[in-house]
Amino acid sequence: MANEQHFALLKQGVETWNQWRENNEQILVDLSGADLSRANLNEANLRMANLNHADLRMANLTDADLTGADLTGADLRGVNLRGATLNLAELDQADLSGAHLMLVNLIEANLTSVNLSEANLKVANLTGANLSEANLRMANLSGANVSIANLKMANLTDANFRMANLTGANLEGTQALDTNFNKSILTGACLQNWQTNNSTELKDVICDYVYLRLDQQERRPIEGKFTLGEFSKLWRSLNTSNLIVNHQAPSVPDYPINHSPSLQNVPEPAIEISQHSQPIEYYTPPNTPVAVVEIPEPSQPIKYYTPPPNMPAAVVEIPQQSQPQSEKLFKNISASNLPKEVMEVEQLLQQLDDHLSQSKWSEVAAEIQALLQELTQACPINTPLEKVIVVAAAIKQIESKPLLKSKVVNALQQGGADDLKKLVNHPLINILVPALEGW
Repeated sequence: MANEQHFALLKQGVETWNQWRENNEQILVDLSGADLSRANLNEANLRMANLNHADLRMANLTDADLTGADLTGADLRGVNLRGATLNLAELDQADLSGAHLMLVNLIEANLTSVNLSEANLKVANLTGANLSEANLRMANLSGANVSIANLKMANLTDANFRMANLTGANLEGTQALDTNFNKSILTGACLQNWQTNNSTELKDVICDYVYLRLDQQERRPIEGKFTLGEFSKLWRSLNTSNLIVNHQAPSVPDYPINHSPSLQNVPEPAIEISQHSQPIEYYTPPNTPVAVVEIPEPSQPIKYYTPPPNMPAAVVEIPQQSQPQSEKLFKNISASNLPKEVMEVEQLLQQLDDHLSQSKWSEVAAEIQALLQELTQACPINTPLEKVIVVAAAIKQIESKPLLKSKVVNALQQGGADDLKKLVNHPLINILVPALEGW
């Protein structure tokens, strides 16, 4: 149970609390089991505090210091920990589902069996963190630093690791179905028994070498570095997961292929259909008749499986994609059916909208551009990691200027992200704007 005196002091406000902590650094704070749901603890000093099984649902802990704090089993659903420091913190079995953790520091934190489903961990620092058996389903870790972290047996299904740094990470037995690793860094990662499927995205992955066993065993390639496209081939040979049709229907097992870690004799896809945003790959076993399948144009890729000889084909029902009502109503209307005058008016209105948006947000765009130019003059942006570091610094500076932050938020909400991207002439704007959209 929480210490009543400590709890009463905290309820007096962060300023009073922080002053008391500064004068009483030797006292160990006990707030275990305390009900702090929806509390405003912005910039609170909670270093080494005992928050075991505390209720912190929807609390505001932005920029708070929770270094070494014990949050074992705490309820942190929907909490705002943006920019907070939780280095070396204990979060074993805590519930952080839907939490806002952008720019949070979790260096060497214990996140064993933690629930981080649908959490926002953009540009977070999880270096050396223990995320074994953690639930990261649909979490957003784009641009996050997850180097040398332990992700053994973690659930990464539908998670976003785009441009994340996973150098030396342990991905043993992780479930990475439909996970986005595009442009991430996987050099030195351990991929023993990791589970992927054909929807696991690995486009433009930066990877010099990986290990197929723990303790840096079975390096691939054995010597040197991967050449262009080699890692993709190795990933295919390691892909032992099922082909998933949808998350409701039972999976259909893959036909056995050569799972040797060698880069030789890796089967190539029998068909590649390029008109979709991502190619759909089909693997046909040797001497097996190819089934002729009529393929719709769904929003998500659909995988088809051709069974080996003498095996009855599995009947899989693929639900029809629902069509928006507006598309049904105007299905037969094309530009050629519209009167010329109407088309001209629509074009004129669009031009006016574009002009108003650009003039309205040109000032904030100029400020952002100047900030990015200033940072890139001082820091290199040659690698994806260096770019992420500069973007993180830019976000920190924008947050430190309330007026600029307000302008940026208004520009994104009213002007739109695309308009802001067009107005800023800097290569990092395409990374910065998605990170700012979480505000």
